[in-house]
Order: sequence, then C-alpha cells, then structure tokens
Amino acid sequence: MSTTQPQNAGSEAGRAHVFAPRGVQMVAHPAANHQLQPQSTQHFKVSVDPGLGASGTAIADALLQTCEQDFTTLQGYFGGITPKSMPFHLIVTSGSTGASHATCAATALSIGAKSGPVPFMRSLVIAEEDEVFEANFGHGWNCGYSNGEGLSRVLANDMVPGVEPSDFVSPPVWLDGPSNVSGVLREDWVNNTEQTDRNYFSIGCSVLFLNWMRFQLKFSWTQIIAAGAPTLAATYTNLTGKNDGWTAFKALIDAKFPPGQPSHVTTDNPFPL
Repeated sequence: MSTTQPQNAGSEAGRAHVFAPRGVQMVAHPAANHQLQPQSTQHFKVSVDPGLGASGTAIADALLQTCEQDFTTLQGYFGGITPKSMPFHLIVTSGSTGASHATCAATALSIGAKSGPVPFMRSLVIAEEDEVFEANFGHGWNCGYSNGEGLSRVLANDMVPGVEPSDFVSPPVWLDGPSNVSGVLREDWVNNTEQTDRNYFSIGCSVLFLNWMRFQLKFSWTQIIAAGAPTLAATYTNLTGKNDGWTAFKALIDAKFPPGQPSHVTTDNPFPL
C-alpha cells in the first residue's frame, strides 16, 4: 500500500475505471451496436442500446436535460478547464451494475440503464465525467486510485444527493469491518493511497475524509480540488498548513462511531458531526 504519483492516462490502457456496487467487477462497454440519438448538446452526445426501446430513449433525453449544467458545475470545481477529447459520449447500455470508461481520460462513458432510477443515472454520469476532469487536472487526483475514486463519488453524491442504492454506499464498509487487505479495523487511507478504485474499504475512508474536509471543516470543493496531492493527508496539509489530518479525522470518527460497534451509517456523508 504505497503512495505514488498518479499514472498518466496512457499507462492505463485496457483497464476499465468503474463506478460499481460492492462485490461487482465491471468492464467498459464498447460503443458499437448502440444507436446515436439525434439529440446532442455542446459537450455531449448520446447512444442507446436499441434493446432498451422507449425506456432507453427516455433515459437519454433526461440525461441530456441536465448534462450541461452539471458539466458547468464540475468545470467550476476544476478551475475552469475543459477536458481534451470532447464531446463526452454517453453510452446507455442495458447493464445493471453502474458505469465505466476505458481509462481515466476516456470521454466515452458507459452508463447501465438498469442500475437504478434516472436521477442515479445522472449521478453516474457526473462520477465518470469527474474522473475525466481529474485526468486533465492532475494535482494528484487519479481515478484509478482510492483518492480519485473517492472524489468522483463525493461530487456525484453532493450534486445529486440521496439517490445512491445502498450497495454503492462505501463508508460503512470501512467503519464496520476490518480491511480485506490487512485485517486492520479502520485502516489509514488518508496518509496512504491505494492504487485501485475497486476496494470499498479504501474508498469508504476516502469518501468520509473528503466529506469531512468539505462539510465539517467547511472548505469548498474548489479549494479541496485545487489543493490536491498524491495523498489525502497532503491535500489536507495544502489546505490548512497542518499535519494532523488523519489524527483529527479519526478522533472525531471514533468518538461518534466507536470502533467495533455497528455504525448504522447508511450514507456517504454523515457530516457535520
């Protein structure tokens, strides 16, 4: 579990980056055999699995109604940049396990139409779109690592709150069970960054720490993203000038949710405490 500089997008070829429920492995869906919808916007186009029929068209129409305003919000968070390889291509598949794209910088985003209600489809687009912004922005945010995966989730959850199915919520995994890597309860994924986006233990810690900085310490997303570093601890230090991020965060968490007892947390964001 080492902390390293982010990989560049080119080194990630062949490895899908996913927003998937717990225990599910996904691969990116190709764009082939999906029909391009006539509707498009400045930064988005959409294709739909023809087998979805009218429901697929309705999802595509709904996503196109909100995608530009969400793009503008994310663009503001990431200092006004515009990602390369535009426009985004939203590929509405018949899947039920979330969303994926081929690399952090890939702008073809596969969205599983049966993953949840339409508002959750919107949050999936935001999460995958955010990862493209991360790849273009840098500053230590890597969508294939625990810190970058955490960022994609907290932004999606904040922009479209309360729509995540229970098996997408990550904090209870970290709060309530020992790490599936070390066997340690509440392992430190603040001073350390795990080089995967598929471990709900490290993701849960990252999600909680990011929401702690935003909603407990009251830093804005723009400030947090601009302060990005290869670890969340270093991001906190860039924001505050202090080196006690992990200890301050864990002291509050342990006081509110005593280790070894069920946390009863059902959301990505229990803050402020």
